[in-house]
Amino acid sequence: KITTGMVRDYLICLDENRPKRLAESTKAKHTIIIRKVLTLAVEDGILNVLPVMPKQKTVDTPRRSFTDSEYRRFMKAAGDCAKRGDVVRGVKVTARHAKMFKFVVHTFLRPTEGELFGMKHKDIQVKSDPPHLELNVRGGKTGGRVSVTLQLAVLIYKGNLNPFDENGPNRNEYVWMPEYPNRTTAINTARRIFNHIVEEADLLDDDEDKLSPYSLRHYALQARIRGSKGKVNLYSLAKHASTSVDQLERFYLKNMAPTKELIENLQTRGDD
Repeated sequence: KITTGMVRDYLICLDENRPKRLAESTKAKHTIIIRKVLTLAVEDGILNVLPVMPKQKTVDTPRRSFTDSEYRRFMKAAGDCAKRGDVVRGVKVTARHAKMFKFVVHTFLRPTEGELFGMKHKDIQVKSDPPHLELNVRGGKTGGRVSVTLQLAVLIYKGNLNPFDENGPNRNEYVWMPEYPNRTTAINTARRIFNHIVEEADLLDDDEDKLSPYSLRHYALQARIRGSKGKVNLYSLAKHASTSVDQLERFYLKNMAPTKELIENLQTRGDD
């Protein structure tokens, strides 16, 4: 008995019972769940036909990224905070925290429990020709994957190791902030340290579009394209960043300012 009209009435009812309308993306999640449930009903013979779900108008809202100058200010402030030994909610800011944020930019990892904060030493292999890290990302947003990094990630990783440890690091130990077995605590602590550095770098904004740890990943992808002067293969970049070319265009590169090299690349002719 369930029809498309009934689902639409349900979505209208959701808005009527709230002081503020639901976001279109949230409504889309409701319809996805309804569709999945009704698909089971069709498989069990309770429904003959799966009703068409009402389409929701979605608007892409890319996260804010760093600019080149903002990133330099952020990293300088991170180093200054570590030198001073700033304390954030009882946690001392160290050079390792600064390296961790820089590691995101050279690996394209998401600052999540499944990626950056789930990375263990056993998941990293140092490779050569050219120097890079091979990462076994076990709990990424799109599932497990093996990806490679930029060259500087090798130096950052090696610089984070204890040079006096003859046997090397514990392979089952987390690479970043291993002192927190609870990774949710590690993520929350890292976010507070990130916010402190942003404030010290005078990068706070009054609007809602504020910098977040995820802004480092957005900056990483934009910087890679600018640094390659538009010559990097977007498919390869998307593959190793665990995204798609469509997602790159819609979210990561949408607000990227054009550079002289990118403009020249656009106008390149085959006989040039």
